[in-house]
Amino acid sequence: MASITDILNRHVPKRRQSGAAAIEFAMLFMLFFTLFYALVTYAIVFLLQSSFIYAASEGARSAIAVDPMTSSNVGTAITARVRGTVGNTLAWLPDNIRERVLGDGNSNVMVDMAGNSVTVRVVYPNYITNPVIPILNIPGYGPMLPMPLNLQGNASINLA
Repeated sequence: MASITDILNRHVPKRRQSGAAAIEFAMLFMLFFTLFYALVTYAIVFLLQSSFIYAASEGARSAIAVDPMTSSNVGTAITARVRGTVGNTLAWLPDNIRERVLGDGNSNVMVDMAGNSVTVRVVYPNYITNPVIPILNIPGYGPMLPMPLNLQGNASINLA
């Protein structure tokens, strides 16, 4: 016949495994945090990349609005119009990123004209050294995700 002590011991949880849940949580938390951080980091890279492509496209489209008959220097008028449009399109960016990408008076926006073709290029230089969100370095592995050196958007349009 079982004693009262044996019956009570069957229903009392064992205290030897009380730290196992905390260790499992810590290990899973690190894994899920790393995955979440990777997701957010790549989402920001893709957002910036697609924004630069869109801004370059809008800038190239705006070059059509310059009338060559009313401008004495068509190249300067096209460049000013394109840079203004790209600056307006990227006005939503935080100041530090906008300054890095556009420069003073949108001077970093590259506008190349060859014949009747206009090419617009918007670049975030050295993204690896100055990322929006710091790149997570995993001990013994290095940087969590491979990042491009520059984020950029290009667009071309034929004016003829």
